Amino acid sequence: MNLSSTQEYSLSQLFSTPNRRIIIPDFQRDYCWGDKTHGEKHDTDVVSSFLDTLIEEFNNNQNSDVLLGKIDVYEHPKNHIYLTDGQQRLTSLYLIIGMLYRQEQDEGMKKRLKSSLLSDFEENEDGKEPYLQYAVRESTLFFLKDLVNEFFIGTVALLEENYRDAKSKKLINNEETLVSFTIKNQSWYFNEYDLDPSIISILSALGVIESKLKNLGKSFSEFIIDNVKIQYYDVKDKKHGEERFVIINTTGKGLTVSENIKPILLGNIKENEFANQWEERETWFWKNKKDNENIADNGVNEFLTWCFQIIEKQDEIDIVKKAKQLLKDNGNKEYLNQIQNYFDSLLNLLTLLENKNIQRQIQFINDGKEVGHKINFRDFSKEKQQNFLLPLIAFILKFENDKEGIYQFLRRLRKNYFDQKWEDRKHNYIDWRYILQIIEKSNSAEQVLSFETNERTIDKIQNVELNNWYNEEEKIKAQLKEIYKEKIEEWEDHPDFMGDLSFVLKATLVTNESNEIPDISSQNVFLFDNLDDIFKNYVTIVDLIREEDVSAEKNPKLANMFRLFRLFIGCDEVGHIYRASWEFEGVLFSTLNREHLFKVEFMKLLKSDDVLNYCIAFNKKEIIDNEIFNLTDFNVAKFIKAWLSLKVFYANQKNVLLAFYDGNETGVAAYIDKNRNKLIDDEEFSLTNSICGFGVRSGFGAGNYVRYTNEDLWNKANIIDSPFSAISFEEKDRTKAQLEKNKEIINSVIQSICS
Repeated sequence: MNLSSTQEYSLSQLFSTPNRRIIIPDFQRDYCWGDKTHGEKHDTDVVSSFLDTLIEEFNNNQNSDVLLGKIDVYEHPKNHIYLTDGQQRLTSLYLIIGMLYRQEQDEGMKKRLKSSLLSDFEENEDGKEPYLQYAVRESTLFFLKDLVNEFFIGTVALLEENYRDAKSKKLINNEETLVSFTIKNQSWYFNEYDLDPSIISILSALGVIESKLKNLGKSFSEFIIDNVKIQYYDVKDKKHGEERFVIINTTGKGLTVSENIKPILLGNIKENEFANQWEERETWFWKNKKDNENIADNGVNEFLTWCFQIIEKQDEIDIVKKAKQLLKDNGNKEYLNQIQNYFDSLLNLLTLLENKNIQRQIQFINDGKEVGHKINFRDFSKEKQQNFLLPLIAFILKFENDKEGIYQFLRRLRKNYFDQKWEDRKHNYIDWRYILQIIEKSNSAEQVLSFETNERTIDKIQNVELNNWYNEEEKIKAQLKEIYKEKIEEWEDHPDFMGDLSFVLKATLVTNESNEIPDISSQNVFLFDNLDDIFKNYVTIVDLIREEDVSAEKNPKLANMFRLFRLFIGCDEVGHIYRASWEFEGVLFSTLNREHLFKVEFMKLLKSDDVLNYCIAFNKKEIIDNEIFNLTDFNVAKFIKAWLSLKVFYANQKNVLLAFYDGNETGVAAYIDKNRNKLIDDEEFSLTNSICGFGVRSGFGAGNYVRYTNEDLWNKANIIDSPFSAISFEEKDRTKAQLEKNKEIINSVIQSICS
C-alpha cells in the first residue's frame, strides 16, 4: 500500500509492503531509549516508561486506537523511507514486535508479527532484509539484520543456566540482562558491536521489554500492530528533512523530557494543527537557543515545564506523568491549546520588551543587567521564573490588549520579587501560585492590582503563607497615583525601595517625640509635599554612601557625618568578624545595608530642614553622653567609635571626603588587647598613641590581623587607618615628640566636638 502524508497508519500497515524499507539515516542520532541516563529520571530508561504507557492504554482502551504522534519522513527513491523525526519511538515499537514474536503462542498472531518484521519474500527468496534499516553506522545495520533473523524469528534459546553461572562468578556486570547475555554469546555477535552506542542501548531495551511483556498474550500483540497508530508526515525531500532534523535534534544526545512527552501529548490528536504548532515551537527554540546549545530540546523542555507549572499551579511537577494522565483522560487537546496560548504570550512579552520602561523594570529583577528584546528568560533562576515570568505570561495572555495594565502588573511583580528577596519585607510577599489565582479570578488588569487576598477570595495552599496582595500601602499609593503617578513611580524605582514606599509613608508620621515607628494604617491622609521632602532628603543622604555614586565627592561633610550617624544609631554593630581571629573586632563603616530603614532616628533626620547640622548635633550628643573619648575602662567597641568620631570631625575640618573602604567586608578593626593598637610600644596606650586599621581574615592559613595603610597614604586626613599628624611610617622612627604633635591635633578635634 502507498503511504499518504498526514494520514495515520498502524504498525502492520507501516511494516507491510515487501520491497519497502524504513531507514534511520546516517545523520540521525544513536538509539538511546535503553540508556538509563536519558530517562525522565536518572535511574530509569525511557523504553520502560514508554512500555508502561502502552500497557496502561491496552488495559484501559484495548479496543481503541492510540495515536503516538507522528514521524517525519522523506521518500527517495520510491519505497525507501528515511526518518528525520520519530526514530526512537519507531525503533522501540519494532523491538517490541520482535520480542512479542518470541513469546507469542498463537500461530496466527506469530505469522502476523513476523510479517511486520520482514516480508516472506525477503525471508525466503531475497537477502533477509528487515523492514527497519538502522543505517546510523554499518555495525548497527548488520546487527539489526542478524537480530531479526537469528534472535527474533530464529531458534535461539535464552542461556539461563550460563547467565546465572556467569553472574555468580561475577564475570558479567550486574546490569547485564539475560537477553543481552544470550545475544552476546551468539556466533553472529561480533566484538565491535560492544563499541556501538545504538547496539548497547538496543540490548538494554530488549531486556526491559522482555521483562515487561511476560504473560500479556495475543490480545496485546494485536493491540500493538493494529491499534497503535503513527501519523505519517512527508517532508518531501532529503534537504528539507535534514534541515528539520538539525532544528529538532543533534547527533549523539539522549532523549529529553520534551521528546518523551511529545508522542504522549499528541497521542490521540487527529488535527494536524497541533503537530504543526509543536514544530513551530521547536523551530523557534532552536533559533533562540543558548550560545552553548546546538539543539532545541532544552528550550522546549523548559517551556513545557513553565506551562505545566502555570496550569497546575505546582512548584514541582512530573510533566511526563501528567501528560500520560491527560492522554488517558482525553484532556490533552485542551492542554495543547493552553500550551500554544502561553507560547503566543511569551512571544508577545518579547515584543513588549521593545518598550524602554518595561526593559527597565525587568532589569531591576535581572540584578541590574541590561535587557533587550533578545533576552533569554531561561537564563533566569527558578525563583525569578516563578515569581516574575510565569505570572507575567499568564497575565499577558488574559489582558494582552491592556499595555498600561501589563506595565503596572510588571511593576507589582517587581515589588513582590523584592518582598521575597529582602527578609524585612517577607510579610508582604505573595506566592506566585496565589498570583495566578488572582489573575484567573479577575476580569481586568485594574481588578488584579486591587485584589484583596484572604481565605475567602483565594484557595489556600497548604503550608504556604497567604499575605494581602492589596495591603494598606498599596491602597495609599493608589490614591496618591491618581494625581502624582509619575512621581510616585520614580520613588518606587529607588534601589532601596523597589516598589515598597512604606518607609517613606511611615517617616512622615514620625514626630520629634517618637520612639517607635508608626503604623501607616492609622493615617488616612498623606500630604504629597511632606512625602516629596522626605524622599529628596533620603536620596541626598543615602545615595552619598553608595559606592557607585560619586555624589559623595560633592558633599563630603554630609557623607562623613552620615556614616558616623549610622554607626551611632546602630545600623552596624562593632563585633567579631566572621572567619577572622577572635583577637580583634570590627565594624563596617562605609557599607550600606537596610538597617537605617528601621531606625526612628533616621526618620527624624529625614524630616530635618538641615540634614548636615542635624547629623553633627546628633553625633556630638552621642559622643558627649556616652563619654566616647574616655577609654579608661577600655573596650574595643568604644575605642573604634572614638577613633571614627575623631576621623570624621577631623576630615570635616579639612573639608575632605573620608575614604570609602571596608576591607573585604571586615571593616574598621582594632585588637581587643589595647596594647596591640599602639603606635609606639614603649609608651602608654591612649587616643594619642593608638591607631585603628582594617581587619584581614583568611580561612586558608594566611593569618588574621589588623592592617594599616601604605606609606603613600600615611598621615592623610582622608584616610581612616592613619594617624592625625606627622607620625613616621616606620615604627623604628617614631618618637614621643611626634606623639605630642598628634595629641595637639586630637585634643583640638575633641574640643571642637565638646564645646
